[in-house]
Order: sequence, then C-alpha cells, then structure tokens
Amino acid sequence: MDDQSETSTTAAKRPVAASDAEPADVKATPETLTAIIKLLEPLSSAQRQRTVAAAMMFLGEAPLQKPRQEKSRESTGNNNGDGDGEGDYPPQITKWMKQNEVTAEQLDRVFHFNQDATFELLHAPGKTKKDQAVNTYILTGLGKYLVANDRSFDDATARSFCETIGCFDPTNHATYLKKNKGGEFTGDKTKGYSLTNVGVKRGAALVKEVAGG
Repeated sequence: MDDQSETSTTAAKRPVAASDAEPADVKATPETLTAIIKLLEPLSSAQRQRTVAAAMMFLGEAPLQKPRQEKSRESTGNNNGDGDGEGDYPPQITKWMKQNEVTAEQLDRVFHFNQDATFELLHAPGKTKKDQAVNTYILTGLGKYLVANDRSFDDATARSFCETIGCFDPTNHATYLKKNKGGEFTGDKTKGYSLTNVGVKRGAALVKEVAGG
C-alpha cells in the first residue's frame, strides 16, 4: 500500500505535457501581435481601423466588423441572418441599396459605418494610382452621403483614405483630380467637393466592383 501511495503522489506532481494537437500558429501569436501593435501604435484610432481593415481585404478576408446598428438589432431580436439582404442599416442607406441593387455583404467590403455617423473606407478599385485615387474620392463622397445624407466632403478626408489605401502619389495627386472628367464630383481642394448624381451611381458600381459583383 505504501508503494502504491508513493507512486500516486509522485504521478500527481508530474507536470502535464502540452497537447501535441495544439496548432503551431498559436505559439507564434504573441510575437505576431507584438509586431502588429508596434506598427499600429503611431497611428490614430481611425487610421488603425482603416489599416487593419485594408489588410484583411488584401488577404481576401471579410472585414472584421459587426453588423450596422447592432444595438438596435439586439434590443429587438430581429436577426434574419441574411448576408445578401439589407442588414441593419439606417433607412437612408437601405433606400440607396434598394435603388442601386447593392447588398449588405457588398457594402461591408467597402465601408465600415460607425455609430457616430462617421465611416471608414476600406478599399477602392483601380488598375492605376490615378484611377484608384479618383475612385477613392467618389467613394468618400458616397460614404458621406450614406451616413449623413450630405454629398459634400472635404479633401483632407479623401486624401487620408488615399494614404491608407496606398494610392496617394504626392507628386501627381493634384493632377489626377484635375484630369478627372467623369463628372462624379465637383469642387476643389480649398472649398471642398460635392458628389453629383453621376457620382452616386458610379459609387454603386464601384462597390459592386470591389465585391466582385
């Protein structure tokens, strides 16, 4: 009995070996997280969110965001789980979605709408920096229109999105905008810009282009 008791006590004190089934990438998570934090630390909160969202889009992942108006949905318990529907967007956004046949899934790949009526632009299509920069301005105007029912937008916001997305060319940026003859927006850097009816329609097409629709 004494030998058995001693054996049991010794076994109880032995450390339990880690499971061999543990994914290898889990062990690297702390180092990866530390590297990401160092890169994001100098940025503002908005820039961090845009950078992470843009990185996820580049990797082919859906944006890491909660459905719009989550609080409202949780309080009513209204969740049909339809990823191709209108989601839980405010009325002005769902109206535009219906008019332009844009789904919630498509919209979520381009915009992140915040509870405070601000938004983040996650991506803008374009084969060249010029095209992508112009499309960024169009989508900036569209984002402002959707969250605030206001077609005006400032150069600083659109330019900031260009920087985050990676299409800002300090040397040629102003020239890109001057040579844009599509009529999607009017105005200038000093006074600001305004999205036109053409721009609203073009914005819908760009959203579908990003989503592959």
